[in-house]
Amino acid sequence: MEGDKPGYKRPPRATRFKQGRSGNPKGRPKGARSLKTDLANLMEKRLRIREDGEQRHVSGQELMLLKLFEKAAKGDIKATTQIIGMVMRLDASEPPEKEPEIVTENDHAIVADFLRRNYRSNKDEVGS
Repeated sequence: MEGDKPGYKRPPRATRFKQGRSGNPKGRPKGARSLKTDLANLMEKRLRIREDGEQRHVSGQELMLLKLFEKAAKGDIKATTQIIGMVMRLDASEPPEKEPEIVTENDHAIVADFLRRNYRSNKDEVGS
């Protein structure tokens, strides 16, 4: 058969990957954690804090934001810059709120009243 001849993009049959076998058997084991999953787990982890004499549980993410906010409130310029940067990025990523109509209901009422009064006066002038 001509299709079995080795050549460009056709390795010899003996060296091809066997069906049902991985091409990288010593690769990443199933269930191995990545930095991304570890970080996500840490951010979701509930931690106990004391606020105003009361204990409460918050996520790691909230705790980090609270600490950053405290630093910014005390005058730390870097912390303030980070918070403002986060706020600006979040505002930019959210769709803008519905723009207010240029013509409001009040404007419609004024125009309708104007047309009603002028239409009558024009009829009176034409009829005379």
